[in-house]
Amino acid sequence: MEQKNKGGRPTKTLSEKRKYQVLLRLNTMEYYTLLGKAREASISRTEFLRLLITNAEVKSRIKPEEMQLIRTVSGMAININQIAHRLNAFGISALNEELNALKQLIHELMKRLKP
Repeated sequence: MEQKNKGGRPTKTLSEKRKYQVLLRLNTMEYYTLLGKAREASISRTEFLRLLITNAEVKSRIKPEEMQLIRTVSGMAININQIAHRLNAFGISALNEELNALKQLIHELMKRLKP
């Protein structure tokens, strides 16, 4: 026996239902920024936040080991700069090219380490 369609809105599937509610506290500046960006996009605040959740890219924090490595490489760069400065002060330019190459190498390492 067929069921007769009574009309009305079709029922939503489980994946379409929104059953979780999240409380979000914002300060005044954050709230008005949210309002402005949602208005600019011509969508509701809720829809704006949903789009942020689904499309946002979150950068992971730097791990302690990576931070220690960054500090070590930074220290090396500082030492090389001090050596280059002192050599230039005494007029010794023979090692200048090698020091510049080392500085460039350290700069490339720092670029790779920082996300």
